[in-house]
Amino acid sequence: MRINMDKERPLLAHPMGGCDKAGNKYGVNNKYLTKNDQAIIPIMGEFHYSRYNRDEWHDALLKMKAGGVDIVATYIFWIHHEEEKGVFDFSGQRDLRAFVEECGKVGMNVWLRIGPWAHGECRNGGFPDWLCNELGHNGFGPVKGSEVKGHLTRANDPLYLEYVKIFWEKIYGQVSDLMVKDGGPVLGIQLENEYCHAGGAPTKEMGFEHMLTLQKMAADIGFETPYCTATAWGGAIVLEGTTLPVLSGYVDAPWANSTEELPASENFLFIPFHNDANVGSDLASGDGKEFYSKEKNPYLTAELGGGIQVTQHRRTYPFPEDIEAQTLCMLGAGANLLGYYMYHGGTNPDGKLSDLQESKATGYYNDLPRKCYDFCTCIRENGKVAESYHRLKKIHNMIHTFTEELAGADVYLPDVQPESPEDMETPRVSVRYNSDCGTGFLFINNHQRKRNMKAIDGLEVEINVEGKQAFLIHDITVKSSETAIIPFGLKMGDTTLLSTNASLLCKIGERYFFYADDNAEVYFDFEEEAYEDIVVLTRDQAKYSYIFGNSLYITDKSLMEEDGNVYVLTSEPCEIIRIPEDGEAETIRVQKEALTDVHEKYLHVDFGGDTATISSKGKLLTDWFSEGEEWVIAMKRYGYTEDYDIEITPFKEGIYYDLPPKKGCQINNKYLEVEYKVRL
Repeated sequence: MRINMDKERPLLAHPMGGCDKAGNKYGVNNKYLTKNDQAIIPIMGEFHYSRYNRDEWHDALLKMKAGGVDIVATYIFWIHHEEEKGVFDFSGQRDLRAFVEECGKVGMNVWLRIGPWAHGECRNGGFPDWLCNELGHNGFGPVKGSEVKGHLTRANDPLYLEYVKIFWEKIYGQVSDLMVKDGGPVLGIQLENEYCHAGGAPTKEMGFEHMLTLQKMAADIGFETPYCTATAWGGAIVLEGTTLPVLSGYVDAPWANSTEELPASENFLFIPFHNDANVGSDLASGDGKEFYSKEKNPYLTAELGGGIQVTQHRRTYPFPEDIEAQTLCMLGAGANLLGYYMYHGGTNPDGKLSDLQESKATGYYNDLPRKCYDFCTCIRENGKVAESYHRLKKIHNMIHTFTEELAGADVYLPDVQPESPEDMETPRVSVRYNSDCGTGFLFINNHQRKRNMKAIDGLEVEINVEGKQAFLIHDITVKSSETAIIPFGLKMGDTTLLSTNASLLCKIGERYFFYADDNAEVYFDFEEEAYEDIVVLTRDQAKYSYIFGNSLYITDKSLMEEDGNVYVLTSEPCEIIRIPEDGEAETIRVQKEALTDVHEKYLHVDFGGDTATISSKGKLLTDWFSEGEEWVIAMKRYGYTEDYDIEITPFKEGIYYDLPPKKGCQINNKYLEVEYKVRL
């Protein structure tokens, strides 16, 4: 296979930016974001504070940070804060200020998605019922059964703008001194969501006018941050130069009307600035036309599916391999901000007047669980880390370590590419090469969701610079459903790594970590004397690795760092490998005697049926749409109550499942798991 690297993408300035209180300067060009003129590739994960128990925010954020997330993105759902007109609620888990402050305490930035329309599978897309009823419009059209009142939402309707201004002023009152310019963690904001793709103004002209109005209103109120974004997929409106376009991609479409398996997705190919046509397809009203320049803007994402939320008619399941492969394809195609939706699941708060989930009863196209917003994502609604968490962490470790080399690297594709996503034999390959430092990265994806790709064995890739062979990478082996990130031209101390068939993980101190499939031949070709301080891990060891301080820890358990201490969350005795930046590896053994500090108790319920609820004293605690997994409920938030009722509805035909459905209407098994928190 041959890849020719010739024309570079010219670096262009961008007007957006700002400074924090400490004087750090944030900026952006047409390739990447910057901090103090140095390239950065942030990892952003969506976590909805109002959909999670306030007492559990701290640990949730520590888990996100341990997974490599730098920025917490969060919707501010209007209906969660002003369900009754003029009555604002920022208490308990709705306390926006407390959440943003907590993010700052653990060292994470915040991206506020201020709406006013959000979607997020929330009732009315986040609009309060009173707003929809008073204006007679719900963001897509007239409220069903309501008299025509001549008003619009999501447009420059004076009454609508009046209410938006009140809502945004209340939000700003919560975070007015928490922008980065004031020393707080709020680094960016997003205006609206999928605007003029999923609903919005009747015409594009009105849409642009409204986005300009929202931007001015936000600035006048005081939302001053270095970055401002707008979702750009599906022909959504972007204000060129004053909002950065962010893109998306999900491994399936649970909102699709179909109850059949969908065609193979292009998200598993290397496509720069990929616009996923499936996102929001149930609500789509746009023509797909793009309102931004790919030459003037960096490739940024805000909604890479860290999972997918089930619906009543589609019980899709995002396999861990799906999540990893899709992320790698976006990164290999040039993405320089990986933003996941969701990264941490949640539970809808109790409403005063109604449930707060999306439903057909409110004029939307899907029925969702009343409470559970698990999203089958990296950190589940119950707080457990999933296999996808570990697979993405492996990629994040590489990005954080080699940001400087990767951010400025242009994308080059081979002379032979797959004919379509259904091509299971042609290797899916891309190169990102940074001519300034002479370092490149070969990305290989050998996974397609719900397909069986041919194993790659002995692949040779010739990489040419200005028509001449510069690098030759050979004996590449990638098993079916696996991926690889192979460096070349990598500066290592006083020498340069020219070629290897091992994937790059990270660097700690002067020690470089690679990984390869079991029994793979690992070799390094150097111009000069070989660099000695190299550790080659197995693929599983790399997947289960964490970086804290000057050490790499390997375990399939959940680790977190707090105040300089590393903790493990475990239900059983375990062993953890620690590899320092120098010296020999050691094994840390967590004995049974150390399992004394109870962190959580999980109720496991294996049931056959369609849906299930758990209630206590007549109050619904949470619910679950069966998608083939065991239902696992975190019980600490409910006071470890033993006084509860479980109700199951019978299995229904005509529903799409990825995992084998569990039929019937019965509890097959039920048990309690106790998790402990142990300081290493």
